[in-house]
Amino acid sequence: MEGLEQHERFMREAIDAALLSNVEKTWPNPRVGAVIVERGEVVARGRFREDGGPHAEREALTNLSRKPDRDGILYVTMEPCSTHGRTGACTEAIIKSGIGNVVVGVLDPTPSHRGAGLELLRKAGIDVLSGVLARECDSINTDYKGRETSGQ
Repeated sequence: MEGLEQHERFMREAIDAALLSNVEKTWPNPRVGAVIVERGEVVARGRFREDGGPHAEREALTNLSRKPDRDGILYVTMEPCSTHGRTGACTEAIIKSGIGNVVVGVLDPTPSHRGAGLELLRKAGIDVLSGVLARECDSINTDYKGRETSGQ
């Protein structure tokens, strides 16, 4: 993966995407942004727009409209979900996409989910880096303390 300065640059783009969402529409879920980067360029963006809708990672993958490059990087402001709520686990979509690198801002604050998504990605052979611009990513959802969902 690239250096910290480049990771911070693209994480800021994911933060900008997250901030476009209205917290009243996303609640009780957090606002989350994602960008896919290939060869140093953003090739797709996504954000969580409303409760019940596709998560940021899924929207970015859909907006790409093709399989991402294996050496591409998915930047996401919060750890990808690993549970099967209404939209399915984002970790499964990421693994299925074939992308080889994921950079995360903050871990999911939900105690039973915290770190689980990263572990699944790593077990699937995806290179994962977390904690990039963590303070800034955490400030997107100051009132969000996590949310239990059914199914793993």
